[in-house]
Amino acid sequence: MALLPARSVIPSGLARRAFASTSRSCNAHHTRVDSSTKQPQLKARELLETLAADATLLSTSGTSGSLKTEKPARVKFEVAEGQSNDRRAYFVNDVDAEVGLDWESIDGDGSTAGLEIGRVVECRRSGQVSLGLILASILIGDRPRFLLLRSSGEIWPVSAHDVQFVMPVSLMPSSLTEACWSPELLRAWAQSESSSGLASETTSTTPEMMEARRKVALMLRRVQRETERMCGKFRGGTFGRGLIGGAEGVWEEWASENESERTTITAVEAAEYILNPSSGTASQSSPIQIKPNTLPAYAAHVLLMGRPDMFISDEGDMWATGTFIVRSKAERQRIERVQRWIEAHRSNGDDGEPLRSFVDRAKAVIALSEKIHTEAEGDPLKPYTNDLPSWSSTDLDMIYTLFGAVAETRSTQTSPFLSLAIAIVRLITPDPEEVIDRGTITILLQKMGMILPWDSLETSKMAESNMKALAKASISGDTKDEGEFLQGNELDHLRIDYSDQKVYVIDDATASELDDGIALERILNSEDVWVHVHVADPTRYISPAHSLAKRASVMGSSLYLPEGNCPLFSSDVIMRELSLGANVQRDEGRQGVVTFSARVGKNGEVHDTKVNLGWIKKPRVVTYSSVDRALGLTPVRSYRPFGGPQTFDEPVKSEVISSDMEDLEKLYELAKNIRAKRYATAGFDWTWPSSSVRILNQQAPPNPDVFALPNIPSSPQLFSGSLSVDYCVSSSPATLTSATMVAEFMILAGRLAASFCSEREIPMIYRGSTAPKPVATKSTLDQWLSLRIPGMGIIDPYVMAEPGWYRSSAFVSLRPSTHWIMGFDVPGGGYVRATSPLRRFDDMLVHWQIKAALAKNHGETGKLAKGLEKEEIVTLAQRSDEGAKRAKRAGINAEMFWKTQVINQHFQSPNGCPVPGRSVKEGEELVNVRGEMIARIAGVSESSVFGEWTTVVVESLGIHVAKMEHPAGKIWKMGEEVRVRLKRSEGWPNPRITLTLAE
Repeated sequence: MALLPARSVIPSGLARRAFASTSRSCNAHHTRVDSSTKQPQLKARELLETLAADATLLSTSGTSGSLKTEKPARVKFEVAEGQSNDRRAYFVNDVDAEVGLDWESIDGDGSTAGLEIGRVVECRRSGQVSLGLILASILIGDRPRFLLLRSSGEIWPVSAHDVQFVMPVSLMPSSLTEACWSPELLRAWAQSESSSGLASETTSTTPEMMEARRKVALMLRRVQRETERMCGKFRGGTFGRGLIGGAEGVWEEWASENESERTTITAVEAAEYILNPSSGTASQSSPIQIKPNTLPAYAAHVLLMGRPDMFISDEGDMWATGTFIVRSKAERQRIERVQRWIEAHRSNGDDGEPLRSFVDRAKAVIALSEKIHTEAEGDPLKPYTNDLPSWSSTDLDMIYTLFGAVAETRSTQTSPFLSLAIAIVRLITPDPEEVIDRGTITILLQKMGMILPWDSLETSKMAESNMKALAKASISGDTKDEGEFLQGNELDHLRIDYSDQKVYVIDDATASELDDGIALERILNSEDVWVHVHVADPTRYISPAHSLAKRASVMGSSLYLPEGNCPLFSSDVIMRELSLGANVQRDEGRQGVVTFSARVGKNGEVHDTKVNLGWIKKPRVVTYSSVDRALGLTPVRSYRPFGGPQTFDEPVKSEVISSDMEDLEKLYELAKNIRAKRYATAGFDWTWPSSSVRILNQQAPPNPDVFALPNIPSSPQLFSGSLSVDYCVSSSPATLTSATMVAEFMILAGRLAASFCSEREIPMIYRGSTAPKPVATKSTLDQWLSLRIPGMGIIDPYVMAEPGWYRSSAFVSLRPSTHWIMGFDVPGGGYVRATSPLRRFDDMLVHWQIKAALAKNHGETGKLAKGLEKEEIVTLAQRSDEGAKRAKRAGINAEMFWKTQVINQHFQSPNGCPVPGRSVKEGEELVNVRGEMIARIAGVSESSVFGEWTTVVVESLGIHVAKMEHPAGKIWKMGEEVRVRLKRSEGWPNPRITLTLAE
């Protein structure tokens, strides 16, 4: 663990999304007070008095002497060994940092809330809620964490993803915050490597420190009391339609009239609605307005969080957005029906009959499913259709509830489906010793024929997340209206014709979205050459206002899963014409592109650049493997640890021919020199041994969203036989391959695009990173740089995993920045991504801005010459970044899921390996997962409520995220080999491989 600088590690720009947002007008919501209800009415005067008192509380600042409160019993804090039950319960679920980017240098007035040191915040995890003060930001196990001082005096390390609400910065004086901790305390934390929050504070503390913590605790407890008081007032009063106030009244007002449609609401909007009751007549006083991070907003936040049957908290950074999804009326009614059936069954009431009937049918289907699996294991996969029942409407309600428990997995808010699903499953599998969790529920659904054999559920999870994001952005998911497509010829008169050039589109054999190609243009009497990177041009037809563009801004990127891909653009018409190499009928068979050109010297130096719109025609589409073979390059080493499939079809693309060789050899040499210059003084490149999976006998795409009621199958879908999955382990050579050659030119194009925008002061989101910083190690950055392979920038991944370094996340900025990790240690024109607009929405943003500038330079006017404003760029880029995070995480999870399934199949096989349907190549060594294996240490030892574990890499399986359980006190060097045994290989609810140290 290491200490971070005493500043916020979460840039304030991200928070600006929520805290700068405005609430809806309170005047639009009129409620009717029902005088016959005996609940106390919510009086505006009482609320105003409370707000005045709260304002006094929330404005407290200055010295600790201003923290006087009423006289409660004096709290005595002591530093004790062991852990409280609250602490153990909270850290049952550890939250790893999500993939994605930090937002830096987003301009603003600096007054918005963030996660600075000294903030009072609410954190939630594992169904537990904790209010505390941020004391410091630290690294634990290379993960950023905040030290949170709770009202009990305990200090917990929490993740930024735990934070759900942020109080005003003025609530706690900075002098008091500083008095609560010391450098000695942080050094003590630095000696602990417990990322799960179970380390004890053992350093000696001073009386002054204990007194400061006592004062903080008193303030935290006062906030809790005032919150409870405000929540009580919010729950009181009567509202229109005969419903009691509070969360019920808010849901009644905000739920859409469309029975199946969800809406959104913020805590501020909920608070203002409750605090501004109206009987339908014009109010004599101005409506009460609430600031986002004040006590009334927090009380509303607590109310909505406490009713997950009506409100779903934001899946992203809740503290920044403050947004809740309002469940649809149909959804809530379904939850209430299932709850009623379960309660009736427990009391043996007649209303429990729908549940009892479903349980009987489910048991019968599961018994049949298990029988089919036993009898046909290893046979070819085929549907089983004999005498399968149909599910009734009440059955589907029950199945929907089971899926709901699987879909809603965030530990910051308890799903209303989970307890209902557990009650249902307990009736189907009545073994009292069996633990029922989300994994059990998912496996049961698969046995019931509700999940296809080739479905990891990541497609459905992404669909649900995207639907919530669309609702949050007030964007319709319907993209059927294609009337707003551009004609495509609006800027064709600006295009330069490159049709006579030979353009090489080099990609994987399975790729379908081909969006970049490379061409070489020699210059007469010069050693320099022009390298042209031609990029597909979806913005030729799609404007920022089109429904496809809006939907793509939420998706962020295409989704790539072993069971099937979800493209960024679903329109076949668009994709047929835009993917490079497509058979285009219009424009004389040419394809419109955006072209990034660099005049490059023989040593890799760039002498001149151009950015234009262009035409290309009939590019050469070839594969990485064919180019590697033609150039005689060291191939990627691959093998199959469980044997290979007996047969499978490999997509075929054009092979490299002799006339291609001169250009490809020149491009390869240029790429080597460009890369050597890029990594001359900065940057690292590293790869872990990896593995990939392919499903060979999949019979249909996965369910697009099995969590949505219309997509739930009306009858079981059972299959006999076994799914065949190809598992391949590969390791890249430490030399330039065709794939890295292509990547080098794409990076060059990104630099050209960034320079084009920065030179013209075009609003743009630039990407950057900083150099790793040693904080608790004797190693230096220069030593690390000296360990790289010359000219390649490649470093041993186990060196990069060495603890004691602060490695900041990549970030984005409105200004050109250094991107140290990529070798750009001076800002220059910055760096953007611009070469995959068919797969990434951010690249389309770059294209829109560039095309608007080109149009304006050529005297064009109107919409085509008007680029996006800075505020629009920030909003769209933040939205797409969240979507890209989801897609990347889904891809990682799906890959890991199928690996766990293959590994578990061999682990459960009585003879280990091989299994039916597999063939073994001569000289290929198989891996026996039932015996001992060799792993290498890839992380520091960490503690959890379940014991001590360390991240290891199993190179023979291409797995670098396995956890090895071991006795406490073990110490290894990074990269050291250890002998391990497989303990578990789990696919659901979260794919993971658990090993044990073999001693």
